[in-house]
Amino acid sequence: MYEKWLKAFHMVASQGGFTRAARALNVGQPTISTHIKSLEDHFQVELFYRRGRKFELSQPGRALLTITQGLYGHEAEAASYLRMVGRNERGLLRLGAVGPYEVIELAHLYRNAYPQIEIAVNVAGRDEIVSRLANFEIDVGILADDIGSPEFYSLLYDRHQGLVMAPAAHRLARQKSIRIEELQDEPVIFRDPSSATRRAFEGALARAGVRVKPILEINSREAIREAVARGMGLGVVSEREFAPHPGIRALRVKNAAIDISAYVTVLTARRARPLIEAVIRLAQESAPFKARA
Repeated sequence: MYEKWLKAFHMVASQGGFTRAARALNVGQPTISTHIKSLEDHFQVELFYRRGRKFELSQPGRALLTITQGLYGHEAEAASYLRMVGRNERGLLRLGAVGPYEVIELAHLYRNAYPQIEIAVNVAGRDEIVSRLANFEIDVGILADDIGSPEFYSLLYDRHQGLVMAPAAHRLARQKSIRIEELQDEPVIFRDPSSATRRAFEGALARAGVRVKPILEINSREAIREAVARGMGLGVVSEREFAPHPGIRALRVKNAAIDISAYVTVLTARRARPLIEAVIRLAQESAPFKARA
């Protein structure tokens, strides 16, 4: 009961008139007048001094306005904030990815386009990224595959090759490229089974009928790089994520495709949200794969 009366009082007092208050609340002016009269009659107070069509706040009215300011005075600020979020002038964009390269590239593009937006980045396994997307814990995911579900929208952002990493002293390290058959029976350090790079490499080996010797499974790119540099075996890395190392030679496989993709993925139901739509648009405009096509 009091809520409508107090809101009407606050809008009249802050907007400077009954007509403006009615317009702001999207109700008729008689409704505003009725609410004010009900408030005054119920508590037996005079909140406005009326002189024809003009009015001014009484002393109780001025005191009440200081109270209603705390109740309703931040509404305009809240609406302004929401308008800024809708225009990508404020807010938090949460990105998740299975690898660091593309997500940082997109975060950089977004930061340049919308410098007022905060960005949080989380790098994790595929299953975790998909789960966090579904649970609204992140806004955009960068995955190595198209989920293939109508619940998710996926945009191919990039596609590149995997490279074989060989210790500098390895027999293959003297070559710039190799044939996949040359990997037969070689000791290989693998990522965990969820790794897109591993799946692409194993697919290429299977198609060629080549068998290698898995000797170690590590869930860290950096750790695999260190193991290869120490001469423990060969490794595979995306060409976009290879960091030069004096103890490692990166080799292309010239007769097999080790294709690794990057998809920008969002919940279909959230695709049109301003923060998310802007990421998709930037990805479409700047996709390295499209530029090479």
